[in-house]
Amino acid sequence: MPQQKALAIDVTRVEARKYILPRQPLLSSHHAGWEHLYLEYHLQPEYESPEHYASHYTLAIRLRGQSRLERWLGDCHKSENSMPGDVVVIPPHVTHKVFSSQESEFIALCLNSQFVSSIADESTNRNVLGIIPHFSKPDPLIYQIGLALKTALQSDGGASDLYAESMATALSAHLLQHYSAPKHTLREYQGGLPKYKLQRVIEFIIDNLADNLLLGTMAQEVSMSQYHFARLFKQSTGLSPYQYVIHCRIERAKMLLLQSQLKISEVASHVGFADQSQFTRHFKRLLGVTPKEIRTKK
Repeated sequence: MPQQKALAIDVTRVEARKYILPRQPLLSSHHAGWEHLYLEYHLQPEYESPEHYASHYTLAIRLRGQSRLERWLGDCHKSENSMPGDVVVIPPHVTHKVFSSQESEFIALCLNSQFVSSIADESTNRNVLGIIPHFSKPDPLIYQIGLALKTALQSDGGASDLYAESMATALSAHLLQHYSAPKHTLREYQGGLPKYKLQRVIEFIIDNLADNLLLGTMAQEVSMSQYHFARLFKQSTGLSPYQYVIHCRIERAKMLLLQSQLKISEVASHVGFADQSQFTRHFKRLLGVTPKEIRTKK
């Protein structure tokens, strides 16, 4: 009997997973508008997937429970005893097949292959091989990033674009550093951003707080790659670009609450938050009081 052809799956299409998994994801970033990164949260019964491949990097992150399963990556096969925190790395166009004899809870993180290549070109020696497949192994950083992105998607939805983009950059650098052959050595840049570039990007952030600020847009403003910009910005300010934007939005909101008659929901919109609940959560986390409470103290 002729061998069944591996399926080409594009998981940016929500309906695509039905050909591979018995249940649809409980949560996905399909409607969040994230660039370069896609997340699915799954709780699947016993299943056997057909052989398939994709055009992106896939990171399968085990969440709860120990699980015995059979996995095929390309021509390699392994019987795995998968534990919470274990991660499987599947590069583009590498065939994948899995048989799980029990319920599985996991996150599938998908990274745009062109985005990863751009980070590689900007950050490493180009004369090296690419990222290679890896069966289940513990990776605390990828595990924590997966959980953080799941939380961001549940709480902030589409408003977490900048956070997702920042995490995509961090994940790409991590894969290049720890999952490539031979091992990539990322260039180190010390001393932070030049003062004129730091001032320029801070002014850009302040002038565009109401907009959907993205890491790539900020990096482009000072003619830098996302990877180098994010690292040097944190060296200069002590905060990631995402954290800095949130701080600026909260400071602007505080001023508006104290000096204007705008409704709290209007203040949230003026400084770039998707809704009042998201605004209130960040406001209380950073200032220790709610927007309503700070207004009553005027």
